Parts: sequence; structure tokens; C-alpha cells
Amino acid sequence: MHDPALLNRLALIKQLYNHAVEHSRSRATVDKIICITGLDHAVEMLLEGVIQAYPTPTRFPGPPGLYFADPARLRQQDFQVERAGFFRLWDQVVAICQEMPEPQSLILKSEMRSLHLARNDAQHSIKVPSSEFLAEMTGATRAFLDHLLDVAFGLTLRRISDALLVRSPTVRRLLEEAQEALDENHVLLFAGLLRLAFTLAQMGALTRVPVGRFLTGPPPVTLLEPALAELVPDSGLAQGLQALQTYLAQVHAELTSLSLELGLGLERQAFSRFAVLTPAVPHVEANGYIRWLESGPELGWLREQLDPDTCLWMQDYAIRTVLRWEADGLLDQDVQPPNLEQAREELRRRVAAG
Repeated sequence: MHDPALLNRLALIKQLYNHAVEHSRSRATVDKIICITGLDHAVEMLLEGVIQAYPTPTRFPGPPGLYFADPARLRQQDFQVERAGFFRLWDQVVAICQEMPEPQSLILKSEMRSLHLARNDAQHSIKVPSSEFLAEMTGATRAFLDHLLDVAFGLTLRRISDALLVRSPTVRRLLEEAQEALDENHVLLFAGLLRLAFTLAQMGALTRVPVGRFLTGPPPVTLLEPALAELVPDSGLAQGLQALQTYLAQVHAELTSLSLELGLGLERQAFSRFAVLTPAVPHVEANGYIRWLESGPELGWLREQLDPDTCLWMQDYAIRTVLRWEADGLLDQDVQPPNLEQAREELRRRVAAG
């Protein structure tokens, strides 16, 4: 599981499956064909990954019914993964699983056969699968992928991190550090590192959109402080300026939200949920330096909110958004602030103190 090529393959398998599920919700012909093709490719990519990760089987043991071909013939055949089709890949993986110290059997053989044949029909004969069939196949494919991932690698689709596909080295490394923190149950550190990775990616993406100029300056929370310092605190003018100061901060927040929605395609409700679940807010100053601002929620309360399902949602939201920015050409180079290590350490001190 330390092989980068294998890890990238597993991340792509998850992406293929997730994209197929998204297309399965449409009744359009092209979406149905994309869905059935994506599901079948995800299955074949996993079969190939298992074959490349394990020693070549020689005995093809177990009940013949587990295989598509006669095991006796399979023992006599040369095998080349790049030339093998679905049925030969399946038989090779069946043999690998049967030769494990505790033999394992692949599940859903007939369903995966039906999936592959339906993909052939869609690709070669333009035979479009029904919505009902696609619904059945998305569920069966998920069950099969989770089963084989567990048997071969001790994983499930949910536990595979899409961060492996992020091209920006700095953002990817922060996402990996967030995963390491989550594995050690340091949920506040996880959420903070995730927000830091998201913010750096957001900073890079904003340079490509015109509305990004609303976010280039600091929040105007102290803009009128010099004038307020010269006034009697309880005077009418001081109260009016204080109200104006509050209003300007609110306007900046609204412009920020609007800029994110229009320029980067961030849906406000999902982004707001993500933002409120982080222990501090990384603010990138004009010179590139990062300083942490208070997020608002009390850290004890926040720790209780960060249950496993919420953490996985946050991770999926952040990584999916960064990948979309990269796919749209908004993020095509590494973003590395000059004080990144200092920002990491300050975050660790903050969450440790909480």
C-alpha cells in the first residue's frame, strides 16, 4: 500500500465510480452510457490493480464455478494483463484470492457479468440501459468494489482518499497530513489542516477570476479604529462610527461570499457548513503570510461535532472542490506561502490549547 502507482489507481477507481453514480441520476442517453462505461471500467481497473499487486497464481484452486473458464485450461495459458479482457481478468483474480492463506471468493459474479455485457451493448450496439438497471448496477458495483478492496488491500471506497489526485504538491501534502491527523483521532488538527489546504487552493484559484479582487485585502474590521480612538467612547459620533464599522465588516463578508459563489462555484450552504467546522480561519495576507483568526465556535463543542461521518464529509467536500478547480484550469501551479511551517505550528498550538 506504499506504491504510488497503486494508490493513484485506487483513487481513480473511486473517481470513476463516483462520476458514474452522478451520471446515473440522469435519464439522458449519453449519461446512461457514461454511467455504465464508468462502472465497468472501475471494476476492470480494480481487477488489474489486484493482479499487479499480487504474485501470479499457478494452481487456480477452488470450485470451478468461481471461474468463467475451465481452471485446467487456465493453468496452461500464458497471461498478459494488458491483453486480457474482463472474463480473463476475473479468473486471474479469483485464483489470486483462492491462493491467499485464507481463501476468499469473489461476490456478485453474475451481476458483474451482466454489467460488463451491458457496457459492451452500450458501446458497440448503442443499446442504452434502463434507469432501473443502472440503479441495480451502481449498488452491485459498490458492493463488489468494497468487497474486493477489503479482501486485497483492507480498504473500502470510502477510505480511499481522492487527495492522491490533487496536482498541487503543497495542497496535496496538507490534505495527506489532515488524513494522518484523522487516523490518529486528532479531529481538530484534521479540520484545521483541511481548511488550510482548502484556503491555499482557493487563494491560487482566485487569481484566475475577476471577482477575486474582493478578497485580496484584509477584512475591514479595524478600518475606523484610528478615528474611534480620538472620540469620546459613548458619544453619538463614536456610536455611529462603530455601527458603520460593523456594517462594513458585514458588507465585506457578503462580498466575500458572493465572490466565492460567482468566481469559484462554491455553493454557499455547503461552504458555510465546512467553514464553521474548522477550529481557526487561515487568513492569507497580501505578502503571502498566513495568520490564524478566531473561527467563533468553542473548541470543546467543535470537537463533539467532528464525528466520523462529519469528518469524511468535510474531507470529500474539500478534495472534490480542489479537484474541480484544477479540472477547470483555475489551479494549475503550486501555492506555497513563505511561512507554511510556522502556520502549521501555530495551528497545532491552538488546537492543543483547546
